[in-house]
Amino acid sequence: MKVMDWTIQVIGPIEVEAVRSYINVGMEAARSAVRSGQETTPLPEETLDACTEIDDQAYEPGTSHVLSALLACADAPGGLTGEVPYDVLSYCYEGVLEREDLPLVSPEEEHRNARCIEAIDFQQRCIAQAQPA
Repeated sequence: MKVMDWTIQVIGPIEVEAVRSYINVGMEAARSAVRSGQETTPLPEETLDACTEIDDQAYEPGTSHVLSALLACADAPGGLTGEVPYDVLSYCYEGVLEREDLPLVSPEEEHRNARCIEAIDFQQRCIAQAQPA
């Protein structure tokens, strides 16, 4: 949740109301799931069904990746396996990367971009905090 919240804040305002609203509803469902100790985010069937339509409207850089991160939390029939957080972190990083609109996407360009470095650092801190002592 920390990484998804941070990513949404960093990519900035989402202009398309339908996309912004969908993400807000999904994030509130995810927060509620965390508060109640659930491993996945249960989303109503109609919310899941609307995702394709919403994704078609997610033309702003980074927003489609945020939608994918939300769905990764909702579509985890095996629970919170290692793959789910990996996917969420990847989608969040890709959202930040896309929002940065680098002229050429390469490891070298990403390492020169302050926001990409900040995203990696933040995710690494979150992973370290989540590690059992």
